[in-house]
Amino acid sequence: MAADDSAGRADSQEPIGRLSKRQLEILELIAKGLTNDELAGVLGISPTTVRTHITAILARLEVTNRTEAATLFTSWSSGPAHITTLLRRPAIVVLPPIALDPDARARAVAGAIGHDLTCLFARWCWFPVITPPAAVRERSAELGPAELGRRLGATFVVDGALSRIPAAWRLSVRIDSAASGYCLWTERYEFPDDEMFAVQDAICETVVAAAYPTLVVYTQAGLRCIPRPQGFQAWELAHEGMRLCTFREAIANAAAQSLFRRALEREPDLTLAHFGLGVASFDDVLNQWTTPADARRQLLESAERCVALAPHAAEGHFLRGRYHQSLGDPALATRSLESAIQRNPSFVPAHALMAQTLQLSDRSDEALTRMKHAARLGPGAYSVVLATVHFSRGEYREALDAVETVLASNPGYPFARALAAASAHWAGEYARAGEHAHALRALAPGFSPAGFMRTFGANFEPVKRIAAALERIAARSLGQ
Repeated sequence: MAADDSAGRADSQEPIGRLSKRQLEILELIAKGLTNDELAGVLGISPTTVRTHITAILARLEVTNRTEAATLFTSWSSGPAHITTLLRRPAIVVLPPIALDPDARARAVAGAIGHDLTCLFARWCWFPVITPPAAVRERSAELGPAELGRRLGATFVVDGALSRIPAAWRLSVRIDSAASGYCLWTERYEFPDDEMFAVQDAICETVVAAAYPTLVVYTQAGLRCIPRPQGFQAWELAHEGMRLCTFREAIANAAAQSLFRRALEREPDLTLAHFGLGVASFDDVLNQWTTPADARRQLLESAERCVALAPHAAEGHFLRGRYHQSLGDPALATRSLESAIQRNPSFVPAHALMAQTLQLSDRSDEALTRMKHAARLGPGAYSVVLATVHFSRGEYREALDAVETVLASNPGYPFARALAAASAHWAGEYARAGEHAHALRALAPGFSPAGFMRTFGANFEPVKRIAAALERIAARSLGQ
């Protein structure tokens, strides 16, 4: 079945290769929903020429209308072969600005700026964007930006510094070539707190204008469509919530959800807060921290709100994928994740979740390809996803090594404990399996194999193996 599906996808994507570079450019804009007049304005050609191109595109793709052509493009542009080609292009890494002031708020603002700039570059730039690992985000003083870029495999490094001046901030940004270490572009901005978002857009627009002159008009038009929060405080609350989510602990997750809701009270259309609430809700499902039905309902609400606020972005479609995964429906999860990747090929969580989902669908080789994409864009991240892929393939020692790396920094992560216990059990490391299971019981007494199977589908072999291992470990413990 998997082989037949793969062949069908390959056949459906083959017509894309018949298009010229210009036709592919027009097809991409059609898929983004632009009208003929908008296409003409973006490309600097007449509407008549646009219509001629579209007629030729429909003929070459052997479809009858724009909707069918857009669907074909979406499938092709989110496919592993296209993403692999894209990731061979010169990459950008965005380092968080160095906070020159010692206070905690300056560091938090600098980290938040780095996060938002990374999202904007990934969303609007054609180059792949690498998410720096946590060690780099802390800005090691021993390595310069060019050396960091080379180590991460980036061609261009966006770097900067943030400082307080009377009643305002001063932000300097530069782009360096990782190969030569030369500064390619630099600028400085001074602004009060409430102009932070306008400055971020200006930075992104200026950099794009320097690197991609032919895309300036379209990029600026797209950036103006991004919903922006009205108050800086809500933005800070949402970023603090995202930071707490990374702890993978029940108390931190509950605190994060409280922060997201406080942010939404101040700014109901803050996409980041809706996204964070969705991420935290899925962690509730995964780790059995709350009632699954309530957490799923919140996850779906957050997904739909993100799609409504930012349909051009990946976040809402990623959350839809999470929702379908939590229902044990990998086919629908895959479709949503394809939509997320098509909108933002640098959105690392979507690649990582796609790897998990494909592994559950017995598409092991493609799952590894997706995992490589995630590792390329997020070095050092998503070790749990890598562990689940190894576990699904029966590579239990590799899975155990990967998940224990996560537990070294996040010892309170229940799902990681469960996966470590199951991996150790099937690897024949019964003592280690017992240690991880004991830690899981102490950490989350309510975490049950039966609940895990109900949540993620008892018909999936890897899910059954995790649950079976936990039950055998518990029985062995009672028998001692």
